[in-house]
Amino acid sequence: MGDRTSIGYTGQPVRDPFRVVRPPIAVLVDLTQLFPREPHRSGRYHPHGLQMHKVVPGTLSCWGICEQGDWWGLVTYEIAYGSAHKAVTHWVPAWTLRRNDAGRGA
Repeated sequence: MGDRTSIGYTGQPVRDPFRVVRPPIAVLVDLTQLFPREPHRSGRYHPHGLQMHKVVPGTLSCWGICEQGDWWGLVTYEIAYGSAHKAVTHWVPAWTLRRNDAGRGA
């Protein structure tokens, strides 16, 4: 076997993978895209179950780029269950986010 050219990191300087968003930006998170459903599911309705089938408002506080070059947003948003809500914060693929122009100044 001959010498092979590296296709990975070559030792060159790289930028910080994180971009803090100041002030945080109001966004919409598409939970249907973020958490796809199993096809032909057989589950039953539960009135106090997690509501994962809608678009919810959130707050984007940081961008991060992954090893493969895709952008992810660090987002805080609320998941509803029944009449209650619980806030979650985690990395979300950029393509599931949209700017929430109606949420500006909130």
